[in-house]
Amino acid sequence: MAGPARNVQTHSYEPAPGYEESFVGYKRHSFWSSKGWRWELLTSIFALGVLAGIIVLFIFMDGAPLSDWEKGLSPNAWISILTTACAAALMHGVNAFMGQYKWLYYMKGNHQLADLEIFDEASRGPSGSLKFLYDRLKKNMILSVASIGALITILQLTFTPFTQQVIQLRQRDLTSAANAAMLGYTHYYNASIDPSLSRLDNSVIANYPVDPGMQAAIIQGLFGIDLPEPFTCPGACRWDGSYTSLGFKAECKDVTKATMQTATCNGSVNSLEQCNMTTPAGVNLTSRTMATDYATLYAMNAFAFPFGKQTIETIRNELPEIVRFGIYRSTVDGDFSMHNINITDCALSLTAYEYTDVKANGSNLTFGNKREVDFGVKNPWKYTGGTGLNDVQNENPDLYTNETINGNMTIPALGVTYLNLYGLRNFFQSTTIVTEWVLGNFVNTNSGVATSLVGDVDIGDRFNKMATSMTNSLRYGTSGQNAFGEVIEKETYIHIRWGFFVVPCFIELLAVVFAITSMVQNRRSRRVPLWKSSVLAILACQYENGKLFSTSKDIKRIYEEAEKNEAELH
Repeated sequence: MAGPARNVQTHSYEPAPGYEESFVGYKRHSFWSSKGWRWELLTSIFALGVLAGIIVLFIFMDGAPLSDWEKGLSPNAWISILTTACAAALMHGVNAFMGQYKWLYYMKGNHQLADLEIFDEASRGPSGSLKFLYDRLKKNMILSVASIGALITILQLTFTPFTQQVIQLRQRDLTSAANAAMLGYTHYYNASIDPSLSRLDNSVIANYPVDPGMQAAIIQGLFGIDLPEPFTCPGACRWDGSYTSLGFKAECKDVTKATMQTATCNGSVNSLEQCNMTTPAGVNLTSRTMATDYATLYAMNAFAFPFGKQTIETIRNELPEIVRFGIYRSTVDGDFSMHNINITDCALSLTAYEYTDVKANGSNLTFGNKREVDFGVKNPWKYTGGTGLNDVQNENPDLYTNETINGNMTIPALGVTYLNLYGLRNFFQSTTIVTEWVLGNFVNTNSGVATSLVGDVDIGDRFNKMATSMTNSLRYGTSGQNAFGEVIEKETYIHIRWGFFVVPCFIELLAVVFAITSMVQNRRSRRVPLWKSSVLAILACQYENGKLFSTSKDIKRIYEEAEKNEAELH
């Protein structure tokens, strides 16, 4: 398209004469001048300084809470800014040195003019550097200093990503011991029902009831009701100590064969037939059946030792077992005949448990280790001998153990009051527990907990749950103590993964080596023109008789001439 006419005053820009007429030394400016290595050296030093700053920032960040960076720029934003600045400064020098190598390359000998473009593209970015390395490889010239510059240009693509990978956000626990986390444990069973009961001279100890909390725990366990422990934890908590607590344990076994061998039956098949039998532990059981009318589906009896009547030797022999149960179960068919008869013997005993590595999260409490305490003897319990209500001293339990050491464990003194133990005895021998369920034309008057244990219910599992529930009732009862733990809060913090920072440091090291080597190889004594990536320098050159030369030996003069002249492409 034709434009308006212009009066353009131009200065002559004479082409260079022949090579032989023009050969004089190329002018080199001072090392620190703008036409020397000033900017390349400054940007290289700047890149090193920024890299050192990134390292200092990483050291400052390592382990610091993320909340410290809530105001202002995020850690990743700071690193992104610094790595961008570092990479830009680093590549300024690398590109200049790559541009300079083409002049050194042609000073060393004759080469294809096409190589001029290869060098020029290599100084402009990763794609050109890939072409350069491929070209050097084809010409068996890959092992050159210029190849290092091309490699740096390619590797710098990984500079920012690898630096960003150094920062990792992790979470750690912050603990607070503000007595907000509480776990129950106890060394004593001393639950009072009614203080006035012990002041009545005519009170009958056989009427002393079990405390309501323990009664509820027994029923919950036998019915398989799982209730969370009433511990206190506002979120996540832990207890690092070891806690020993008084408790109960249950042990059950199948005694069907041995018990049935003791059975004696009265009556006939066509009339009421009643069978009496005794378990190996001495618990009496009774079953009854009448043809086509009714039959025993379930029966449970309990034998609790008659505390107060036995001798010290009896106590020593029977404890820590306190109650023995016998459970009779059968399958009744349409004719009310009993099949699949099963008899289970269960024992409830006093014991103690050690709890360690306790953790809680919300309503979920877990024990890293819960084990029964080994006292080292079969029966560690001692008996004071008091048998009446007025003999009970709450501060000095009737059943107790002394503090003992077994191996590396110190077992604290434990105690159970006579009244509470007798209350358990009374409840386990009441019609709530001693129950029968006859199926058919029969009026059951004491079914109690029968519905919780009939059928294919796992008796052993239910009694274990009962023992656990009773133990928890002790731990959180009126005699319980509080074990204070630590409340754990999650804190997000910055973790520095130094391994990822090896790549940026390696790139910077290569750049430093490349810069020093480039300046040494292009020193003044080599008589190499310091033209770097100048396009004007290329325009000032001529090609003649296989030689590339310029009449303008001073790069500063070349720039001055370019500012005086104008050109138009035709």
